[in-house]
Amino acid sequence: MQPFFKSRFQLLQKTSPKSATKFALKLWSTVPKYKLSFQEKSLIESAGRKRIPFQESKYRPSQNTYYTLYSWGKGPAVLLVHDWGGCGAQMASMAHPLVKAGFQVITFDSLAHGDSPGKQTDLLETVGIIKDIEIKFNGFHAIVAHSYGALAAGIALQDGVKANKFVVCSAATALDFYLRKFSKKLNASREMRGRIILNVTNHLRMNIEKLSLVHIAARLKRPVLILHDQNDEVIDHQEALALSKCWPGSDLVLTSGLGHFGILKDSKTIQKIQQYISVPEKVLVESAV
Repeated sequence: MQPFFKSRFQLLQKTSPKSATKFALKLWSTVPKYKLSFQEKSLIESAGRKRIPFQESKYRPSQNTYYTLYSWGKGPAVLLVHDWGGCGAQMASMAHPLVKAGFQVITFDSLAHGDSPGKQTDLLETVGIIKDIEIKFNGFHAIVAHSYGALAAGIALQDGVKANKFVVCSAATALDFYLRKFSKKLNASREMRGRIILNVTNHLRMNIEKLSLVHIAARLKRPVLILHDQNDEVIDHQEALALSKCWPGSDLVLTSGLGHFGILKDSKTIQKIQQYISVPEKVLVESAV
C-alpha cells in the first residue's frame, strides 16, 4: 500500500471516522497492479483468449465491460482461479501438465485484474464470473483456486456451481482474515477495524460468518484437497490446519520452502493436483439442504 493512502487514512481516522470508513472501502476494492514474469507471459500467450461480455460490475455501471478468458486443450474442464491482485497467468504453470493428463484448462482475469478492464471490483463479482464460466462449460470437472480466489470459488460452489473436485491452495479460512490484515496495514484503530469490516460486509450484502470456507465446509458434500506451504509469507499455514480440521474428508498437503506464490509453479505440487483430480468421482459438488 502506498504511504500516501495510508497517511490520508490516518488523517481521516482522526478527523472524520465516517470519511475514513468510506475511504477504506475504496482502498479495499481497488486492485493492485501485478507485473507478469517472463515465464508467466510466455505461458499465458500460449492459451486461447476471449473477451467475455459481463454486465454485472457495480464499479462500471455505465460502461460495457468484460473479463478475459483463457483456455488450453480439450477434455473435462478444470477451472483455475487466481488470487486478489493476481491474474490468470499466475496459475498458468499448471496448464500444460493438466492438458497432458487429458483435461481442458480454463482460467480468467477477474474484473480489474490482468487484461480485464477497471480499477475496482469485489469478491462477489469474481463469484459471478465463475458462475458465468460454469454455464458456458456446463459444469467443471475440477476447480483449483488460490488464496482469496478459493473463497470466491467456495461461495460459487455453495451457490450451486458444479465441480467434481475442489483444490484449495494457500488460502485463509475466511474473509475476516483478509479484512483484519488490511486494517492492520492501515494502522486502523480497534473501533475503526470494526467499522471497516461492517462496511465491507454491508457492501457485499452478506453476513461476515457466511464469507468463510469454514462455513462452506459444513454445507458442501465434498472432500477437498488443501495445499499450503509452511513458509508462506502472506498467509500462515495454520489457516490450512484449521480448515482441514473442520472440513470432513479433506486431504491436507503441507509443502516447505515454496512460499505463497512459488507453490503454484512447483512441479511436485502440480503433480499432486493432477493426481487428485484424476481420481474418478461420480457425485458433483452440491450445497447441503
